[in-house]
Amino acid sequence: MRPQHVLALVVLIIRATGNPAALNAQQRDTAVEGVWRLVEEVDHRPDGSLIKTGPAAGYSGLLIFTSSGYMSSTIMPNGRTWKRETVTPTELRDTFEGASAHAGRYECDTAKHMVRMENILSLDPADEGQWDVVGYRVQRDTLELSGPWTYNGEKLTFTIRLSRVK
Repeated sequence: MRPQHVLALVVLIIRATGNPAALNAQQRDTAVEGVWRLVEEVDHRPDGSLIKTGPAAGYSGLLIFTSSGYMSSTIMPNGRTWKRETVTPTELRDTFEGASAHAGRYECDTAKHMVRMENILSLDPADEGQWDVVGYRVQRDTLELSGPWTYNGEKLTFTIRLSRVK
């Protein structure tokens, strides 16, 4: 399916599911609303030491939080040079393993500085219908998301820093 068709399908699904009821004050934090560009991801072991995960070239990505309670995120590994017509199975698998794409609803708990994000759509079908809950902090034009995750069987804590797109 061509990217234009996928985008049109996403828009249709979001419209078909309707707008969520207005978020109450505790579920809405206008500071997170907008478009955010990925700056970096930092991962820590339980003892606080840093661990390098992901591709050596890093990632690029966007995260969008709308005022109507929807979110969309796409993260891709940098350094991809393949073309659709000539991509090898290995190149495609490496891209898939390093990529992340989700779209759905979100709710902020401003008292706990937590954001819940429902995966209505996901690159990984096993994530669909699941809610991710992560901590968040906004300082001026920087958004940080953090939470636990497992990498190669090891329990880690991630912190993703994003910069507001103006």
